[in-house]
Amino acid sequence: MSGKLLVLAPPGDTGAVAVARQLTARVGPDHVLALTPADLVRARWSHRVTARGATSTRITLPTGTVLHDEDIGAVLNRLTQIPPAAGAPSAAVKDLVYARSERQALAASWLLSLAPRVAGLISAYGTVHGPVSPTTALIHAERCGLPVARRGGATRSGLIGRPAPGERHVPRLAWPGGRGSPVPVDVLPEQQTADCERLLRAGDHIIGGHTGYTAHCRRLAGELGTPLFELRLAPGPGGPVVTDVNLCPPLDDDRHVAATAALLVALAEQPTRRQA
Repeated sequence: MSGKLLVLAPPGDTGAVAVARQLTARVGPDHVLALTPADLVRARWSHRVTARGATSTRITLPTGTVLHDEDIGAVLNRLTQIPPAAGAPSAAVKDLVYARSERQALAASWLLSLAPRVAGLISAYGTVHGPVSPTTALIHAERCGLPVARRGGATRSGLIGRPAPGERHVPRLAWPGGRGSPVPVDVLPEQQTADCERLLRAGDHIIGGHTGYTAHCRRLAGELGTPLFELRLAPGPGGPVVTDVNLCPPLDDDRHVAATAALLVALAEQPTRRQA
């Protein structure tokens, strides 16, 4: 295999650790590199963007390892934040905030330049969270033909009937009037439990029992801009309904870890258009 497989994740991300271990077993330790946000902050960067939008990046890591764009085969992005670097004692707060925002923009631009080879969402902050809210993800899922649990609200619970499968009604105020009292109510998906049904989409692979959702998940991946996400499902009258779209899956299942590792290897092996 040509190119390194990067796993970008904060310390303590056991799912990322499991994927890195799986990749090492598959392609060897020389092709796998796990990096934390602190590693990226301490690195020396050279990032250039031409007038035509072509980018080139050179990263010198604290270990002395140098990464060029052409050295990277695929990236698993699970960064939750880009921490601030240690500033001079006399640095003003506004200067530290500015430096951090520039660092976030740098990480985002770098990942976006690698986008065809990245598994995981890329936000304007260089992190996996931000551009798509949980509600927006569910809207996309419904538009792609997936059965989605209702979300909404009413001025009083009596206007919306009893909770349907996969949803719960949450009063906005504690009120002793009982059902139908004039208290606004939010319609939300059921709270997730440890034994809830899950479906992982990793590239062209669906890990879960609902193969009929394959085409819908392919369209949803295009809408979300990531080949990797997890659906949470609750029982419904006509079959399972989607209650949540997790854009940074926990990867706490051996099958999910294996599928994610396979996705990264596939991304690294596919012909991609490298920017000149």
